[in-house]
Amino acid sequence: MKRSIIGLVVLICLFAYGVFSSNMTQSTEAEKETIPTASELVEVGIKVGDKAPNFTLSSLEGMEVKLSDYKGKTVFVNFWATWCPPCRAEMPHMQEFYSESSNEYQTEILAVNITSDESSTKVVKDFVRQYGITFPVLMDMEGEQAEMFAAITIPTTYLIDKNGIIKKRIVGPMSKERMIELVTSIE
Repeated sequence: MKRSIIGLVVLICLFAYGVFSSNMTQSTEAEKETIPTASELVEVGIKVGDKAPNFTLSSLEGMEVKLSDYKGKTVFVNFWATWCPPCRAEMPHMQEFYSESSNEYQTEILAVNITSDESSTKVVKDFVRQYGITFPVLMDMEGEQAEMFAAITIPTTYLIDKNGIIKKRIVGPMSKERMIELVTSIE
């Protein structure tokens, strides 16, 4: 009789342990589904360490381009204008980096032109053709993105990592060597 009582107590304990363990596993799995990732906890903004604000602009070819389309790549977002001498000076360096190093570093350049008059598209197209630019050139005709990213002095460039986090803000022209240095510093 004592054996059957002890056996019954052991069975009840094992059953209770099984039910408790099952509930704990389910609870832990449910908690995992609701825990935000590190990049979801980062504030959206324009400071180093912030998640870069997403934007949509038209390319020179008329296609809509979103910053979020480049998640998984490091991105230079460069605010510039054709009439800006330092911008004109850095474009050959940016093109050289893009041609020679963008694949190696899984990097994209989005050149956001901030000229706002209607004739600017033709001027920018002529500039792109003259300088042999092959990276995406986007048109910020309303100046909304330049304002959002506080691109008061141009060129202004943001280096954004593969997760959309701003790693650097560079005011002034860049060289190919500086771009490589910046990209390798965040890897």
